[in-house]
Amino acid sequence: MGLLRVAVLGSPEVFHGGSRLTFALHKTQALLLYLAVEGGLHPRSKLAVLLWPDSEPHVARTALRNALALLRGLLDDADAQHTHLLSEHELLGLNPQAPLELDVRVVQQAYTQVQRLSAVPAEPQRAALVAQVQHALSLARGPFLDGFWLREETAFDEWVRLQQRQWQVRLQLLCDRLSSWQEADGELEQASATLTRWLALDPLAEEAYRRLMRVHLALGETSAALQVYAACRARLAEALQIAPSAETIALAERIRATEARSPGSSLPHPTTEERRPPSQLVAPLVGRAAAFSQLVAHYQLAQQGQPQVVLVVGEAGIGKTRLANEFAAWARAQGAEVLSGQAFEMGGRLPYQPLVEALRKRLEAESAPEDLLDDLWLAELSRLLPELRVRYPDLPAPTEDELAAKIRLFEAVARLLDALSTRAPLVSLLDDLQWMNGASLDLVRYLGHSWKEHDSRVLLLGTVRSDQLEPRSQLATELSTLGRDLPVSQVPLQALSQAETLQLVQAIAGAPSAQERETPLGDFLFVQTGGQPLYLLETLKLLREREWLVPRWGADGTCWLEPTVDIAAALAQEPSRRELLPPSVRASWCWPAPCW
Repeated sequence: MGLLRVAVLGSPEVFHGGSRLTFALHKTQALLLYLAVEGGLHPRSKLAVLLWPDSEPHVARTALRNALALLRGLLDDADAQHTHLLSEHELLGLNPQAPLELDVRVVQQAYTQVQRLSAVPAEPQRAALVAQVQHALSLARGPFLDGFWLREETAFDEWVRLQQRQWQVRLQLLCDRLSSWQEADGELEQASATLTRWLALDPLAEEAYRRLMRVHLALGETSAALQVYAACRARLAEALQIAPSAETIALAERIRATEARSPGSSLPHPTTEERRPPSQLVAPLVGRAAAFSQLVAHYQLAQQGQPQVVLVVGEAGIGKTRLANEFAAWARAQGAEVLSGQAFEMGGRLPYQPLVEALRKRLEAESAPEDLLDDLWLAELSRLLPELRVRYPDLPAPTEDELAAKIRLFEAVARLLDALSTRAPLVSLLDDLQWMNGASLDLVRYLGHSWKEHDSRVLLLGTVRSDQLEPRSQLATELSTLGRDLPVSQVPLQALSQAETLQLVQAIAGAPSAQERETPLGDFLFVQTGGQPLYLLETLKLLREREWLVPRWGADGTCWLEPTVDIAAALAQEPSRRELLPPSVRASWCWPAPCW
């Protein structure tokens, strides 16, 4: 008695003992499919009416006996002790003890697991659940028994229609949950694939269109996002004679505004999936799903009027800025207002420099700043942004009282950010916080107090080097003062694990076949770099420059990097191994890798 494998999500497929079965009679196959999906035992009279409703009862029973004989022959059920088919007096069914694989069982198990959840579980349960849902969705080749009908007014065809609706709902829920988890974790390419599958199952799912638009926007693919909107609008008009909802239209307008502010047809973004050779070494975000999820959780709290301060902490080159920028793109796609500025080492002599950078870019894009602030506060803000006086020459003079000037300036910034956060949740990204001077930190503390007073929808996101947050450091002291008003959370970043390093190398370098994916290049680079992302990427670039790695092209247009030498042996022959440490890495820190 071999394994019976029945697939009903899509056109039906039946395999027994590894061989695909073909059925001489359509209704014989229908009988097996019904028994497999429904399970249990069923009266012969019920099955006869189900499949032969227009026949006399004795004729229908004879047809059922013939169908059973054909099934027993196909399933090799001559041995009564080892049989797939069970017959108990007037009852028929499949033997629950016989080996049976059924795709809808897998989907049902995943659906049941998802329904029980009130929130996404923590790792490692989350990874297991995601894998379970992905596997279930991979089995869905199309609608239930796609194209399989008896072409009669039979109860069987009505059963098929009912099953199609039922399984479509369950598959949609799985797509919904999986894509929301992927979007929230910054797995945007995976979310895009899941949403595309969702729309294949239900071309009228407006929520799927909206989510796919946001994913494309977060990836910087504004043109693709607008194409999704056009498809949504056309589908709804054709099938339902309705327009998209106000929420969908507003999202499309936001995407158009983003496109209008950016040169070219779309925003450049490091995770955009393009056909570029791996010699350009574009690195995807790997190993940061948990950190990304933490940022999303804090954003959701801020969205509810609980202002947050979050610090992404790690050593130089660990990927703090990359993670923060990826999250900022995601938040912008959710409709958030995003301001970003970067402090730099000499910025200690430039008061408010990162805040000036953030505010200047935002007000340049604002068609009517006077709608955000009264002239009095615009005048105070012109201390930081003198170009406001060019735009509004009739602004009153700011106060000359030296004692009041600082407070009024701080209040002007606070009012501007409060006005922005009333329109949409506000994410203020300050990169390299360790270089901010005392005046800038004073302003940040003032803003924190103001946000607490007004329950502002603000997330202050900073990146900071871990060596600058020693308990007695000035920055740690300043941030602890900020923590008196707002919760200050840290999201620490560590080096990539060996598995994550291999995943990153595979994504960057590519491979022409499954066999070449087993190349020791990834293991070698993990030993050399310790999983430090900047060091790893710059080492790959150095190997590429020396032509120890060169691009190769496959017949199908795929490209990968292939070693031209034994890299470990070549390194051993270098007279000065320090010269092989990439200059950009030497400039950031002294890396103690013994192999170099």
